[in-house]
Amino acid sequence: MSTHVFTAQDASGRRCRIRAIRDEETASASHPTPDAHPVYVLEDGSRVRRIDNDTFQVVATGAYVTRVPD
Repeated sequence: MSTHVFTAQDASGRRCRIRAIRDEETASASHPTPDAHPVYVLEDGSRVRRIDNDTFQVVATGAYVTRVPD
């Protein structure tokens, strides 16, 4: 399993950290499963879904956050 962490910001300017968690064993399997995609979570454990390269949506609230440089 590997984890990549980056910073995002909401419309009001609050910053948060998003972790992209990927199970390397599942991702490299000869028959990948739907779970082979990374799972994105905020630092408090809330799930987010990736909209595009820089935009994510918090599943529980519908709020959008945008990736910003660290």
